[in-house]
Amino acid sequence: MPSIFRAPLTTAPSSPLKAPRSPFAIAPGDLLIEIALFLETRSDILNLCLTSNYVFANVSSVLYETVVLQSIEQCSLTLGMLHRRSDIARHVRQLVIRPQVKFRSLFSSMDGAAASAAVRKLAGAMCLDALVRFTWDAEELPYYEDMWFALRVGCPQLRYVATSIGAILPDLNSHLFDFQDLHGFALILKSGFYETHVDMFLDEDQPIFKRFWDMLTRRCPHLQELTLDGLSSVPTDIHFLVQGRWPDLRHLTLGDVCIDWFPRAPDPSAKRPFIAFLEAHPQLESLSLTRHTIQPLYFSALAPPALGSMTRFSGTHQQLAALLPLVRGSLKEVRLRDAVETREVSATAVAGLLRELTGLVRLKIAFTLHSMYDSGNLLRSLIQSCPMLRHLELTCGHKPSFQLDTFAKTIRGFPKLRTLSLTIVKYPGDAPLSLSASLIASSNPRLHTFTLTFIPPVYPVPLPFALPLHPLSLFLPFPQRATGRYEVGCDEHGLPVRMVGVERCEFEWPWGWGVMGRERRYVKELGPGRGRRRKGWRGLWALVMERSVAGEEMRMFLFCAFLAFLAGCGISANGVKKGMRVGEVVYQD
Repeated sequence: MPSIFRAPLTTAPSSPLKAPRSPFAIAPGDLLIEIALFLETRSDILNLCLTSNYVFANVSSVLYETVVLQSIEQCSLTLGMLHRRSDIARHVRQLVIRPQVKFRSLFSSMDGAAASAAVRKLAGAMCLDALVRFTWDAEELPYYEDMWFALRVGCPQLRYVATSIGAILPDLNSHLFDFQDLHGFALILKSGFYETHVDMFLDEDQPIFKRFWDMLTRRCPHLQELTLDGLSSVPTDIHFLVQGRWPDLRHLTLGDVCIDWFPRAPDPSAKRPFIAFLEAHPQLESLSLTRHTIQPLYFSALAPPALGSMTRFSGTHQQLAALLPLVRGSLKEVRLRDAVETREVSATAVAGLLRELTGLVRLKIAFTLHSMYDSGNLLRSLIQSCPMLRHLELTCGHKPSFQLDTFAKTIRGFPKLRTLSLTIVKYPGDAPLSLSASLIASSNPRLHTFTLTFIPPVYPVPLPFALPLHPLSLFLPFPQRATGRYEVGCDEHGLPVRMVGVERCEFEWPWGWGVMGRERRYVKELGPGRGRRRKGWRGLWALVMERSVAGEEMRMFLFCAFLAFLAGCGISANGVKKGMRVGEVVYQD
Protein backbone atom coordinates (compact mmCIF):
# COMPACT_ATOMS: atom_id res chain seq x y z
CA MET A 1 0.00 0.00 0.00
CA PRO A 2 1.42 3.45 -0.85
CA SER A 3 2.80 5.44 2.03
CA ILE A 4 0.30 8.28 1.50
CA PHE A 5 -2.50 6.01 2.72
CA ARG A 6 -0.70 4.97 5.94
CA ALA A 7 -1.43 6.77 9.15
CA PRO A 8 1.68 7.56 11.20
CA LEU A 9 2.49 4.68 13.55
CA THR A 10 4.50 6.68 16.08
CA THR A 11 4.37 10.17 17.44
CA ALA A 12 7.02 12.44 18.82
CA PRO A 13 7.73 11.76 22.50
CA SER A 14 7.20 15.39 23.44
CA SER A 15 3.82 15.70 21.73
CA PRO A 16 0.57 14.22 23.04
CA LEU A 17 -1.09 11.37 21.17
CA LYS A 18 -3.26 12.51 18.27
CA ALA A 19 -5.92 10.76 16.27
CA PRO A 20 -4.58 9.35 12.97
CA ARG A 21 -5.19 11.62 10.02
CA SER A 22 -7.48 10.57 7.20
CA PRO A 23 -5.69 9.13 4.14
CA PHE A 24 -7.45 11.75 2.00
CA ALA A 25 -6.00 14.54 4.15
CA ILE A 26 -2.43 13.72 3.11
CA ALA A 27 -3.09 12.52 -0.46
CA PRO A 28 -1.74 14.72 -3.28
CA GLY A 29 -4.28 16.85 -5.11
CA ASP A 30 -3.56 15.16 -8.45
CA LEU A 31 -4.39 11.78 -6.96
CA LEU A 32 -7.68 13.08 -5.54
CA ILE A 33 -8.62 14.44 -8.97
CA GLU A 34 -7.91 11.05 -10.56
CA ILE A 35 -10.10 9.36 -7.94
CA ALA A 36 -12.90 11.83 -8.64
CA LEU A 37 -12.63 11.27 -12.40
CA PHE A 38 -12.99 7.54 -11.81
CA LEU A 39 -16.38 8.03 -10.12
CA GLU A 40 -19.36 7.76 -12.47
CA THR A 41 -22.10 9.79 -10.76
CA ARG A 42 -22.07 13.38 -9.59
CA SER A 43 -23.56 12.35 -6.26
CA ASP A 44 -20.50 10.18 -5.58
CA ILE A 45 -18.21 13.09 -6.46
CA LEU A 46 -20.21 15.34 -4.13
CA ASN A 47 -19.93 12.85 -1.27
CA LEU A 48 -16.18 12.71 -1.85
CA CYS A 49 -15.97 16.51 -1.72
CA LEU A 50 -17.86 16.61 1.57
CA THR A 51 -15.29 14.48 3.39
CA SER A 52 -13.07 17.47 4.23
CA ASN A 53 -12.19 21.01 3.22
CA TYR A 54 -8.89 19.81 1.79
CA VAL A 55 -10.60 17.29 -0.49
CA PHE A 56 -13.20 19.87 -1.57
CA ALA A 57 -10.49 22.38 -2.48
CA ASN A 58 -8.88 19.86 -4.82
CA VAL A 59 -11.90 17.97 -6.21
CA SER A 60 -14.24 20.94 -6.73
CA SER A 61 -12.66 21.43 -10.16
CA VAL A 62 -14.22 18.10 -11.22
CA LEU A 63 -17.55 18.67 -9.47
CA TYR A 64 -18.15 22.10 -10.99
CA GLU A 65 -16.60 21.52 -14.40
CA THR A 66 -20.10 21.12 -15.86
CA VAL A 67 -23.02 22.96 -14.25
CA VAL A 68 -26.56 22.21 -15.49
CA LEU A 69 -29.39 24.25 -13.91
CA GLN A 70 -32.87 22.86 -14.52
CA SER A 71 -35.15 25.43 -12.86
CA ILE A 72 -35.32 29.07 -11.90
CA GLU A 73 -34.71 28.13 -8.25
CA GLN A 74 -31.48 26.35 -9.15
CA CYS A 75 -30.42 29.30 -11.32
CA SER A 76 -30.93 31.81 -8.51
CA LEU A 77 -29.24 29.76 -5.79
CA THR A 78 -26.33 28.30 -7.75
CA LEU A 79 -25.44 31.38 -9.78
CA GLY A 80 -25.62 33.49 -6.61
CA MET A 81 -23.26 31.07 -4.87
CA LEU A 82 -20.82 31.16 -7.81
CA HIS A 83 -20.84 34.95 -7.69
CA ARG A 84 -19.89 34.89 -4.01
CA ARG A 85 -17.35 32.07 -4.42
CA SER A 86 -15.12 33.07 -7.31
CA ASP A 87 -12.69 30.30 -6.28
CA ILE A 88 -15.37 27.78 -7.29
CA ALA A 89 -16.68 29.68 -10.32
CA ARG A 90 -13.27 29.62 -11.96
CA HIS A 91 -13.60 25.84 -12.40
CA VAL A 92 -16.81 26.05 -14.49
CA ARG A 93 -16.10 25.17 -18.12
CA GLN A 94 -19.63 24.35 -19.29
CA LEU A 95 -22.78 26.14 -18.13
CA VAL A 96 -26.30 25.09 -19.18
CA ILE A 97 -29.26 27.31 -18.22
CA ARG A 98 -32.80 25.89 -18.40
CA PRO A 99 -34.97 28.28 -16.37
CA GLN A 100 -38.30 26.71 -17.32
CA VAL A 101 -40.41 24.73 -14.88
CA LYS A 102 -41.82 21.30 -15.61
CA PHE A 103 -45.06 22.53 -17.17
CA ARG A 104 -44.63 24.99 -20.04
CA SER A 105 -47.81 26.91 -19.17
CA LEU A 106 -46.21 28.04 -15.90
CA PHE A 107 -43.15 29.58 -17.57
CA SER A 108 -43.15 33.37 -17.46
CA SER A 109 -40.90 36.11 -18.72
CA MET A 110 -39.98 36.92 -15.11
CA ASP A 111 -38.24 33.56 -14.84
CA GLY A 112 -36.17 34.35 -17.91
CA ALA A 113 -35.44 37.82 -16.54
CA ALA A 114 -34.18 36.48 -13.21
CA ALA A 115 -32.00 33.82 -14.85
CA SER A 116 -30.49 36.14 -17.47
CA ALA A 117 -29.82 38.82 -14.82
CA ALA A 118 -27.97 36.28 -12.67
CA VAL A 119 -25.83 35.14 -15.62
CA ARG A 120 -25.12 38.75 -16.57
CA LYS A 121 -24.03 39.60 -13.04
CA LEU A 122 -21.82 36.52 -12.77
CA ALA A 123 -20.13 36.97 -16.16
CA GLY A 124 -19.74 40.72 -15.65
CA ALA A 125 -17.80 40.11 -12.44
CA MET A 126 -15.18 38.18 -14.47
CA CYS A 127 -15.81 35.05 -12.42
CA LEU A 128 -16.25 32.69 -15.39
CA ASP A 129 -12.79 33.13 -16.86
CA ALA A 130 -12.53 29.38 -17.68
CA LEU A 131 -15.96 29.06 -19.33
CA VAL A 132 -15.75 27.38 -22.75
CA ARG A 133 -19.36 26.34 -23.50
CA PHE A 134 -22.57 28.21 -22.69
CA THR A 135 -26.12 27.03 -23.44
CA TRP A 136 -29.37 28.94 -22.98
CA ASP A 137 -32.29 26.53 -23.35
CA ALA A 138 -35.64 28.16 -22.60
CA GLU A 139 -38.88 28.81 -24.43
CA GLU A 140 -37.70 32.33 -25.34
CA LEU A 141 -34.50 34.33 -25.70
CA PRO A 142 -32.93 35.86 -22.56
CA TYR A 143 -34.99 38.74 -21.21
CA TYR A 144 -31.88 40.88 -20.69
CA GLU A 145 -30.17 40.90 -24.05
CA ASP A 146 -26.95 42.42 -22.65
CA MET A 147 -26.27 39.04 -21.06
CA TRP A 148 -24.53 38.15 -24.34
CA PHE A 149 -22.31 41.23 -24.02
CA ALA A 150 -21.30 40.22 -20.48
CA LEU A 151 -20.46 36.70 -21.66
CA ARG A 152 -18.44 37.95 -24.63
CA VAL A 153 -16.41 40.39 -22.52
CA GLY A 154 -16.17 38.47 -19.25
CA CYS A 155 -15.45 34.99 -20.65
CA PRO A 156 -12.32 35.21 -22.82
CA GLN A 157 -12.19 31.45 -23.45
CA LEU A 158 -15.83 31.11 -24.58
CA ARG A 159 -15.85 29.20 -27.87
CA TYR A 160 -19.29 27.54 -27.95
CA VAL A 161 -22.63 29.36 -27.72
CA ALA A 162 -26.09 27.78 -27.87
CA THR A 163 -29.38 29.63 -27.63
CA SER A 164 -33.06 28.98 -28.19
CA ILE A 165 -35.50 31.14 -30.16
CA GLY A 166 -39.24 31.22 -29.62
CA ALA A 167 -41.94 33.65 -30.66
CA ILE A 168 -39.75 36.70 -29.93
CA LEU A 169 -36.91 37.29 -32.39
CA PRO A 170 -33.62 38.95 -31.36
CA ASP A 171 -33.16 42.67 -31.97
CA LEU A 172 -31.25 43.86 -34.98
CA ASN A 173 -28.52 45.25 -32.70
CA SER A 174 -28.41 42.19 -30.47
CA HIS A 175 -25.06 41.32 -28.93
CA LEU A 176 -25.77 37.72 -29.84
CA PHE A 177 -24.48 38.46 -33.34
CA ASP A 178 -21.21 40.02 -32.10
CA PHE A 179 -19.37 36.81 -31.18
CA GLN A 180 -16.22 36.10 -33.13
CA ASP A 181 -14.09 33.04 -33.81
CA LEU A 182 -16.55 30.58 -32.29
CA HIS A 183 -15.77 26.88 -32.62
CA GLY A 184 -19.36 25.83 -32.03
CA PHE A 185 -22.82 27.37 -32.40
CA ALA A 186 -26.27 25.92 -31.77
CA LEU A 187 -29.68 27.38 -32.55
CA ILE A 188 -32.61 25.59 -30.88
CA LEU A 189 -35.97 26.40 -32.47
CA LYS A 190 -38.86 26.19 -30.00
CA SER A 191 -42.57 25.72 -30.66
CA GLY A 192 -43.17 29.48 -30.56
CA PHE A 193 -40.82 29.95 -33.49
CA TYR A 194 -42.55 27.30 -35.60
CA GLU A 195 -45.92 28.84 -34.84
CA THR A 196 -45.06 32.45 -35.73
CA HIS A 197 -41.80 32.63 -37.75
CA VAL A 198 -41.61 29.38 -39.67
CA ASP A 199 -40.77 31.26 -42.92
CA MET A 200 -38.13 33.57 -41.44
CA PHE A 201 -35.14 31.94 -43.14
CA LEU A 202 -36.82 32.03 -46.56
CA ASP A 203 -36.38 35.81 -46.83
CA GLU A 204 -32.67 36.33 -47.35
CA ASP A 205 -33.12 40.13 -47.37
CA GLN A 206 -34.34 40.24 -43.79
CA PRO A 207 -31.85 42.26 -41.63
CA ILE A 208 -31.82 39.74 -38.77
CA PHE A 209 -31.07 36.94 -41.19
CA LYS A 210 -28.18 38.92 -42.69
CA ARG A 211 -26.59 39.55 -39.29
CA PHE A 212 -26.96 35.91 -38.32
CA TRP A 213 -25.45 34.72 -41.59
CA ASP A 214 -22.63 37.26 -41.39
CA MET A 215 -21.63 36.04 -37.92
CA LEU A 216 -21.48 32.40 -38.99
CA THR A 217 -19.65 32.80 -42.29
CA ARG A 218 -17.39 35.85 -41.89
CA ARG A 219 -16.57 36.11 -38.19
CA CYS A 220 -16.54 32.36 -37.41
CA PRO A 221 -14.55 30.78 -40.27
CA HIS A 222 -13.12 28.04 -38.03
CA LEU A 223 -16.48 26.60 -36.98
CA GLN A 224 -16.18 22.96 -35.91
CA GLU A 225 -19.67 22.24 -34.57
CA LEU A 226 -22.97 23.55 -35.97
CA THR A 227 -26.45 22.71 -34.70
CA LEU A 228 -29.79 23.89 -36.05
CA ASP A 229 -32.27 21.85 -34.07
CA GLY A 230 -36.01 21.89 -33.49
CA LEU A 231 -39.04 19.65 -33.15
CA SER A 232 -42.13 20.25 -35.28
CA SER A 233 -44.39 18.46 -37.71
CA VAL A 234 -44.10 21.47 -40.04
CA PRO A 235 -40.37 22.09 -40.60
CA THR A 236 -38.78 25.40 -41.51
CA ASP A 237 -36.62 25.90 -44.60
CA ILE A 238 -32.94 26.77 -44.05
CA HIS A 239 -31.58 26.15 -47.54
CA PHE A 240 -29.16 29.05 -47.06
CA LEU A 241 -26.95 26.78 -44.99
CA VAL A 242 -25.69 24.90 -48.05
CA GLN A 243 -23.92 28.07 -49.20
CA GLY A 244 -21.59 28.10 -46.20
CA ARG A 245 -18.11 26.60 -46.19
CA TRP A 246 -16.24 25.80 -42.98
CA PRO A 247 -13.07 23.78 -43.63
CA ASP A 248 -12.81 22.65 -39.98
CA LEU A 249 -16.44 21.49 -39.61
CA ARG A 250 -16.57 18.18 -37.71
CA HIS A 251 -20.11 17.90 -36.31
CA LEU A 252 -23.37 18.86 -38.04
CA THR A 253 -26.77 18.45 -36.38
CA LEU A 254 -30.01 19.32 -38.18
CA GLY A 255 -33.43 18.89 -36.57
CA ASP A 256 -36.86 19.28 -38.14
CA VAL A 257 -35.63 21.66 -40.85
CA CYS A 258 -35.64 21.41 -44.64
CA ILE A 259 -32.29 21.99 -46.27
CA ASP A 260 -32.60 20.37 -49.70
CA TRP A 261 -36.00 18.77 -50.09
CA PHE A 262 -37.96 20.45 -52.87
CA PRO A 263 -37.17 19.73 -56.55
CA ARG A 264 -34.93 22.28 -58.18
CA ALA A 265 -31.95 22.61 -60.52
CA PRO A 266 -33.25 22.41 -64.07
CA ASP A 267 -29.80 21.20 -65.13
CA PRO A 268 -29.92 17.42 -64.55
CA SER A 269 -26.11 17.22 -64.42
CA ALA A 270 -25.88 19.66 -61.47
CA LYS A 271 -25.57 18.19 -58.02
CA ARG A 272 -28.00 18.93 -55.26
CA PRO A 273 -26.86 21.84 -53.03
CA PHE A 274 -26.66 19.74 -49.87
CA ILE A 275 -24.73 17.02 -51.71
CA ALA A 276 -22.20 19.64 -52.80
CA PHE A 277 -22.08 20.91 -49.20
CA LEU A 278 -21.21 17.45 -47.87
CA GLU A 279 -18.53 16.94 -50.51
CA ALA A 280 -17.01 20.32 -49.56
CA HIS A 281 -16.63 19.18 -45.92
CA PRO A 282 -14.67 15.90 -46.07
CA GLN A 283 -13.66 16.14 -42.39
CA LEU A 284 -17.20 15.55 -41.08
CA GLU A 285 -17.13 13.02 -38.24
CA SER A 286 -20.72 13.29 -36.99
CA LEU A 287 -23.92 13.84 -38.99
CA SER A 288 -27.41 14.04 -37.49
CA LEU A 289 -30.50 14.38 -39.71
CA THR A 290 -34.25 13.91 -39.53
CA ARG A 291 -36.78 12.71 -42.06
CA HIS A 292 -37.50 16.35 -42.99
CA THR A 293 -33.91 17.30 -43.81
CA ILE A 294 -33.37 15.66 -47.20
CA GLN A 295 -34.81 12.84 -49.25
CA PRO A 296 -32.68 9.68 -49.00
CA LEU A 297 -32.53 9.12 -52.76
CA TYR A 298 -30.40 12.27 -53.19
CA PHE A 299 -27.48 10.61 -51.35
CA SER A 300 -26.83 8.38 -54.36
CA ALA A 301 -25.05 11.30 -56.05
CA LEU A 302 -22.34 11.50 -53.38
CA ALA A 303 -18.84 10.72 -54.63
CA PRO A 304 -16.97 7.98 -52.72
CA PRO A 305 -14.42 10.28 -50.97
CA ALA A 306 -17.25 12.16 -49.25
CA LEU A 307 -18.05 11.26 -45.62
CA GLY A 308 -15.04 8.99 -45.46
CA SER A 309 -14.19 10.17 -41.94
CA MET A 310 -17.71 9.90 -40.49
CA THR A 311 -17.93 7.70 -37.40
CA ARG A 312 -21.34 8.74 -35.98
CA PHE A 313 -24.67 8.98 -37.75
CA SER A 314 -28.14 9.85 -36.51
CA GLY A 315 -31.17 9.72 -38.78
CA THR A 316 -33.71 7.35 -40.30
CA HIS A 317 -32.98 3.84 -41.46
CA GLN A 318 -33.81 4.89 -45.04
CA GLN A 319 -31.10 7.55 -44.92
CA LEU A 320 -28.66 5.06 -43.43
CA ALA A 321 -29.36 2.59 -46.23
CA ALA A 322 -28.66 5.30 -48.83
CA LEU A 323 -25.35 6.25 -47.16
CA LEU A 324 -24.25 2.67 -46.58
CA PRO A 325 -21.80 2.36 -49.54
CA LEU A 326 -19.84 5.38 -48.26
CA VAL A 327 -19.74 4.68 -44.50
CA ARG A 328 -19.68 0.89 -44.39
CA GLY A 329 -16.15 0.68 -42.99
CA SER A 330 -15.90 3.86 -40.89
CA LEU A 331 -19.20 4.08 -39.00
CA LYS A 332 -18.99 3.10 -35.33
CA GLU A 333 -22.13 4.68 -33.83
CA VAL A 334 -25.69 4.69 -35.19
CA ARG A 335 -28.72 6.38 -33.67
CA LEU A 336 -32.03 5.86 -35.47
CA ARG A 337 -34.14 8.88 -34.51
CA ASP A 338 -37.49 7.52 -35.72
CA ALA A 339 -38.99 4.34 -34.34
CA VAL A 340 -39.10 1.43 -36.78
CA GLU A 341 -42.67 0.36 -37.44
CA THR A 342 -42.69 -3.44 -37.35
CA ARG A 343 -45.86 -3.43 -39.46
CA GLU A 344 -43.98 -1.73 -42.32
CA VAL A 345 -40.36 -2.84 -41.84
CA SER A 346 -39.40 -6.16 -40.28
CA ALA A 347 -36.68 -6.46 -37.70
CA THR A 348 -34.84 -8.85 -40.01
CA ALA A 349 -34.58 -6.16 -42.69
CA VAL A 350 -33.13 -3.66 -40.22
CA ALA A 351 -30.70 -6.29 -38.95
CA GLY A 352 -29.56 -6.96 -42.50
CA LEU A 353 -28.79 -3.26 -42.87
CA LEU A 354 -26.78 -3.17 -39.64
CA ARG A 355 -24.88 -6.30 -40.59
CA GLU A 356 -23.04 -4.30 -43.26
CA LEU A 357 -21.53 -2.03 -40.57
CA THR A 358 -18.68 -4.24 -39.46
CA GLY A 359 -17.20 -1.70 -37.01
CA LEU A 360 -20.43 -0.80 -35.19
CA VAL A 361 -19.93 -0.58 -31.41
CA ARG A 362 -22.80 1.71 -30.29
CA LEU A 363 -26.44 1.44 -31.37
CA LYS A 364 -29.61 3.28 -30.42
CA ILE A 365 -32.76 1.89 -31.99
CA ALA A 366 -36.48 1.92 -31.22
CA PHE A 367 -39.29 -0.32 -32.45
CA THR A 368 -43.02 0.31 -32.46
CA LEU A 369 -44.72 -3.04 -31.94
CA HIS A 370 -48.23 -3.62 -33.26
CA SER A 371 -48.47 -7.07 -31.71
CA MET A 372 -46.88 -8.95 -28.83
CA TYR A 373 -45.52 -11.44 -31.36
CA ASP A 374 -43.58 -8.88 -33.42
CA SER A 375 -40.55 -9.18 -31.14
CA GLY A 376 -40.08 -12.91 -31.70
CA ASN A 377 -36.80 -12.77 -33.66
CA LEU A 378 -35.96 -9.12 -32.98
CA LEU A 379 -33.25 -9.65 -30.38
CA ARG A 380 -31.66 -12.64 -32.09
CA SER A 381 -31.49 -10.69 -35.35
CA LEU A 382 -29.62 -7.86 -33.61
CA ILE A 383 -27.20 -10.34 -32.02
CA GLN A 384 -26.40 -11.93 -35.36
CA SER A 385 -25.94 -8.60 -37.15
CA CYS A 386 -23.96 -6.67 -34.47
CA PRO A 387 -21.60 -9.12 -32.71
CA MET A 388 -19.08 -6.37 -31.79
CA LEU A 389 -21.63 -4.15 -30.02
CA ARG A 390 -20.45 -2.59 -26.74
CA HIS A 391 -23.27 -0.10 -26.05
CA LEU A 392 -26.94 -0.77 -26.80
CA GLU A 393 -30.00 1.46 -26.32
CA LEU A 394 -33.12 -0.53 -27.22
CA THR A 395 -36.73 0.67 -26.99
CA CYS A 396 -39.82 -1.39 -27.76
CA GLY A 397 -43.05 0.56 -27.33
CA HIS A 398 -46.82 0.20 -27.62
CA LYS A 399 -46.98 -3.54 -26.78
CA PRO A 400 -45.18 -5.94 -24.39
CA SER A 401 -42.12 -7.42 -26.06
CA PHE A 402 -39.71 -9.51 -23.97
CA GLN A 403 -40.00 -11.61 -20.88
CA LEU A 404 -37.05 -10.36 -18.88
CA ASP A 405 -35.81 -13.78 -17.72
CA THR A 406 -35.56 -14.84 -21.38
CA PHE A 407 -34.07 -11.49 -22.36
CA ALA A 408 -31.38 -11.75 -19.67
CA LYS A 409 -30.22 -15.09 -21.06
CA THR A 410 -30.48 -14.08 -24.73
CA ILE A 411 -28.24 -10.99 -24.54
CA ARG A 412 -25.35 -13.23 -23.59
CA GLY A 413 -24.96 -13.43 -27.35
CA PHE A 414 -23.35 -9.95 -27.24
CA PRO A 415 -19.88 -11.02 -26.03
CA LYS A 416 -18.54 -7.44 -25.72
CA LEU A 417 -21.61 -5.63 -24.39
CA ARG A 418 -20.68 -3.29 -21.53
CA THR A 419 -23.60 -0.85 -21.18
CA LEU A 420 -27.30 -1.43 -21.82
CA SER A 421 -30.37 0.80 -21.84
CA LEU A 422 -33.64 -1.09 -22.22
CA THR A 423 -37.06 0.58 -22.41
CA ILE A 424 -40.03 -1.74 -22.81
CA VAL A 425 -43.65 -2.27 -21.92
CA LYS A 426 -43.73 -4.64 -18.98
CA TYR A 427 -44.74 -8.15 -19.92
CA PRO A 428 -47.77 -9.46 -17.96
CA GLY A 429 -46.57 -11.47 -14.98
CA ASP A 430 -42.97 -10.21 -15.07
CA ALA A 431 -41.12 -9.43 -11.86
CA PRO A 432 -40.88 -5.84 -10.58
CA LEU A 433 -38.04 -3.51 -11.46
CA SER A 434 -35.53 -4.60 -8.83
CA LEU A 435 -35.95 -8.34 -9.39
CA SER A 436 -35.81 -7.91 -13.16
CA ALA A 437 -32.59 -5.93 -12.83
CA SER A 438 -31.02 -8.62 -10.64
CA LEU A 439 -31.85 -11.22 -13.32
CA ILE A 440 -30.02 -9.18 -15.95
CA ALA A 441 -27.04 -8.52 -13.66
CA SER A 442 -26.69 -12.16 -12.58
CA SER A 443 -26.85 -13.51 -16.12
CA ASN A 444 -24.50 -10.93 -17.67
CA PRO A 445 -21.39 -10.32 -15.54
CA ARG A 446 -19.72 -8.38 -18.38
CA LEU A 447 -22.22 -5.55 -18.03
CA HIS A 448 -20.74 -2.62 -16.14
CA THR A 449 -23.83 -0.41 -16.04
CA PHE A 450 -27.37 -0.73 -17.42
CA THR A 451 -30.69 1.09 -17.33
CA LEU A 452 -34.11 -0.54 -17.24
CA THR A 453 -37.31 1.41 -17.90
CA PHE A 454 -40.94 0.29 -17.87
CA ILE A 455 -43.34 2.44 -19.89
CA PRO A 456 -47.14 2.12 -20.14
CA PRO A 457 -48.66 0.42 -23.19
CA VAL A 458 -50.69 2.16 -25.86
CA TYR A 459 -54.21 0.79 -25.81
CA PRO A 460 -56.19 0.50 -29.05
CA VAL A 461 -59.41 1.37 -27.25
CA PRO A 462 -60.23 4.00 -24.64
CA LEU A 463 -58.96 3.27 -21.16
CA PRO A 464 -62.34 2.62 -19.50
CA PHE A 465 -62.83 -0.32 -21.87
CA ALA A 466 -59.23 -1.52 -21.82
CA LEU A 467 -58.75 -1.57 -18.04
CA PRO A 468 -61.08 -2.52 -15.20
CA LEU A 469 -62.37 0.75 -13.75
CA HIS A 470 -62.44 1.09 -9.99
CA PRO A 471 -64.20 4.02 -8.33
CA LEU A 472 -61.02 4.96 -6.41
CA SER A 473 -58.97 5.07 -9.66
CA LEU A 474 -60.64 8.38 -10.46
CA PHE A 475 -58.82 9.97 -7.49
CA LEU A 476 -55.64 7.88 -7.02
CA PRO A 477 -52.43 8.26 -9.08
CA PHE A 478 -51.50 5.53 -11.51
CA PRO A 479 -47.95 4.48 -12.50
CA GLN A 480 -46.65 6.22 -15.60
CA ARG A 481 -42.96 5.34 -15.83
CA ALA A 482 -40.44 3.39 -13.75
CA THR A 483 -36.71 3.76 -14.39
CA GLY A 484 -33.72 2.18 -12.69
CA ARG A 485 -29.98 2.77 -13.15
CA TYR A 486 -27.73 -0.04 -11.99
CA GLU A 487 -24.04 -0.71 -11.58
CA VAL A 488 -22.71 -4.27 -11.31
CA GLY A 489 -19.72 -5.20 -9.15
CA CYS A 490 -17.79 -8.44 -9.69
CA ASP A 491 -15.32 -10.43 -7.63
CA GLU A 492 -11.78 -11.43 -8.59
CA HIS A 493 -13.14 -14.23 -10.77
CA GLY A 494 -15.41 -11.92 -12.77
CA LEU A 495 -18.65 -13.18 -11.19
CA PRO A 496 -21.34 -10.63 -10.21
CA VAL A 497 -21.59 -10.23 -6.44
CA ARG A 498 -23.18 -6.83 -5.91
CA MET A 499 -25.60 -4.48 -7.66
CA VAL A 500 -26.02 -0.80 -6.79
CA GLY A 501 -29.38 0.56 -7.96
CA VAL A 502 -31.14 3.91 -8.16
CA GLU A 503 -34.84 3.57 -9.05
CA ARG A 504 -37.37 6.28 -9.72
CA CYS A 505 -41.09 5.72 -10.23
CA GLU A 506 -43.40 8.40 -11.58
CA PHE A 507 -47.12 8.48 -10.83
CA GLU A 508 -49.60 10.68 -12.66
CA TRP A 509 -52.60 12.10 -10.88
CA PRO A 510 -55.94 12.03 -12.71
CA TRP A 511 -57.67 15.15 -13.93
CA GLY A 512 -54.36 16.78 -14.80
CA TRP A 513 -53.26 17.31 -11.22
CA GLY A 514 -49.62 16.70 -12.05
CA VAL A 515 -46.94 14.05 -11.65
CA MET A 516 -45.20 12.90 -8.49
CA GLY A 517 -42.03 10.84 -8.22
CA ARG A 518 -40.46 8.46 -5.74
CA GLU A 519 -36.76 7.53 -5.66
CA ARG A 520 -35.04 4.61 -3.98
CA ARG A 521 -31.35 3.75 -3.59
CA TYR A 522 -30.10 0.37 -2.46
CA VAL A 523 -27.32 -2.20 -2.69
CA LYS A 524 -28.25 -5.79 -3.43
CA GLU A 525 -26.04 -8.82 -3.05
CA LEU A 526 -26.01 -11.24 -5.99
CA GLY A 527 -24.93 -14.84 -6.44
CA PRO A 528 -25.08 -17.78 -4.05
CA GLY A 529 -22.77 -16.17 -1.48
CA ARG A 530 -24.89 -13.18 -0.54
CA GLY A 531 -23.14 -11.24 2.12
CA ARG A 532 -20.55 -12.71 4.52
CA ARG A 533 -20.70 -16.49 4.85
CA ARG A 534 -21.55 -17.66 8.37
CA LYS A 535 -19.43 -20.29 10.08
CA GLY A 536 -20.34 -23.34 12.12
CA TRP A 537 -23.80 -24.85 12.30
CA ARG A 538 -25.45 -21.56 11.29
CA GLY A 539 -23.42 -21.43 8.11
CA LEU A 540 -24.28 -25.05 7.33
CA TRP A 541 -27.97 -24.43 7.93
CA ALA A 542 -27.87 -21.29 5.74
CA LEU A 543 -26.24 -23.31 2.96
CA VAL A 544 -28.89 -26.03 3.25
CA MET A 545 -31.71 -23.49 2.99
CA GLU A 546 -30.07 -21.49 0.19
CA ARG A 547 -31.91 -21.31 -3.15
CA SER A 548 -28.93 -22.01 -5.39
CA VAL A 549 -27.09 -24.85 -7.11
CA ALA A 550 -24.87 -25.27 -4.05
CA GLY A 551 -27.90 -25.39 -1.80
CA GLU A 552 -29.56 -28.03 -3.99
CA GLU A 553 -26.41 -30.16 -3.96
CA MET A 554 -26.14 -29.83 -0.19
CA ARG A 555 -29.77 -30.86 0.29
CA MET A 556 -29.24 -33.84 -2.04
CA PHE A 557 -26.12 -34.81 -0.11
CA LEU A 558 -27.99 -34.66 3.20
CA PHE A 559 -30.89 -36.66 1.73
CA CYS A 560 -28.51 -39.36 0.49
CA ALA A 561 -26.78 -39.38 3.88
CA PHE A 562 -30.19 -39.77 5.54
CA LEU A 563 -31.03 -42.71 3.25
CA ALA A 564 -27.66 -44.30 4.03
CA PHE A 565 -28.33 -43.81 7.73
CA LEU A 566 -31.72 -45.53 7.39
CA ALA A 567 -30.11 -48.38 5.46
CA GLY A 568 -27.46 -48.76 8.13
CA CYS A 569 -30.10 -48.79 10.83
CA GLY A 570 -32.02 -51.48 8.93
CA ILE A 571 -28.91 -53.60 8.46
CA SER A 572 -28.00 -53.25 12.12
CA ALA A 573 -31.55 -54.16 13.19
CA ASN A 574 -31.56 -57.25 10.95
CA GLY A 575 -28.16 -58.30 12.32
CA VAL A 576 -29.36 -58.04 15.87
CA LYS A 577 -32.46 -60.09 15.10
CA LYS A 578 -30.39 -62.82 13.39
CA GLY A 579 -28.00 -62.92 16.35
CA MET A 580 -30.87 -63.35 18.77
CA ARG A 581 -32.32 -66.21 16.68
CA VAL A 582 -28.93 -67.94 16.51
CA GLY A 583 -28.58 -67.59 20.27
CA GLU A 584 -32.01 -69.10 20.83
CA VAL A 585 -31.18 -72.15 18.62
CA VAL A 586 -27.89 -72.77 20.43
CA TYR A 587 -29.58 -72.49 23.78
CA GLN A 588 -32.27 -75.05 22.77
CA ASP A 589 -29.66 -77.51 21.55
